[in-house]
Amino acid sequence: MSLRKWVQEKWVDIGSKRKDGSFAPCGRSKGEKRKGYPKCVPLAKARSMSEGQRRSAVARKRSAGNTGPKPTNVATFAKRENMQKGGSVGEKYYNQAKEKQAKFKESEKQLDKKYKEIQEKEREFEYINSIHQEDSTRPYNPVEHYKKGGLIKGKPKLTKKGWK
Repeated sequence: MSLRKWVQEKWVDIGSKRKDGSFAPCGRSKGEKRKGYPKCVPLAKARSMSEGQRRSAVARKRSAGNTGPKPTNVATFAKRENMQKGGSVGEKYYNQAKEKQAKFKESEKQLDKKYKEIQEKEREFEYINSIHQEDSTRPYNPVEHYKKGGLIKGKPKLTKKGWK
């Protein structure tokens, strides 16, 4: 675009939108007071921007401030963070999804481990119940239970009072 066309465009302040939806012209007439520092763009660009893009541009312009005699220039559209780092836009989302998947797999492994432990304990309790259901008049004898591969680990010890 030539400088002549650039100057001839109608420039508006996107930081001061009127109630009727139009924008105030860029620059101030003598004695006019306006809230905040102006962010001026061509009218065509202002119309093509979304409300969020306009708010973002104005916020960045006002946060940059004006420290010198010349106005501070700020990019109208924020650059994507991932593009500045040299990666693609989708790479960020791909990595996030990969991390979530890894966490899910890890938690799934832990749940499987707990489930197997619970199943093993249930089998042992079922075995004990099956022994007692065979003959409910017979008292529970840990030696028999041990010989059949029950819950007791190691060899039973005989004391004066009975089985320990």
